[in-house]
Amino acid sequence: MTEVASVNQLLDDMTESLDRLALLQQRELNAIVEREHADVPAITSEKEKALAEVTRLDTLLSEHPDKDTLKEDAQLAAAVESIKQTLANIQHQNQVNERVVQSTLNSIDQLKQSILQSARKDSLTYNSKGKIR
Repeated sequence: MTEVASVNQLLDDMTESLDRLALLQQRELNAIVEREHADVPAITSEKEKALAEVTRLDTLLSEHPDKDTLKEDAQLAAAVESIKQTLANIQHQNQVNERVVQSTLNSIDQLKQSILQSARKDSLTYNSKGKIR
C-alpha cells in the first residue's frame, strides 16, 4: 500500500516547485535579454518539468483525504494563499517573458527585412542607357 504524503509536505513541495519555476523564468528572461539564445531550450525543458511537478502536486492535493484542512486550518489556508500569490507572480512573469520574446523576434524580423532590402539595392542592374532593369 502506498503511503499518502501529508498535506503539509505537499504544500512544502508545491512551494519549492513554484520557487524553482520562478527561478527558471528569471533565468529564461536573462538568457533572452543577454542574447544567450542557445540556453533557452534547456531552460524551457526544465520549466516544463517543473510545471509538470506543480501539476502533479496540485492533483495530489485535490485528491488528498485531508484536503478539507486546507480551508479549515488557518496556517494551511495562509500557506495556500501564499502559493496562489506565487503562482500569480509566475503567470505575470510568464506574460512578461512572452512579450520580451515577441519583441526580440520582431526586432530580428525587422533586421532581416532591412538586410534583404539592402541586398536588393546592391543587386540592381542597369541597361546600356543607365536605366534600372
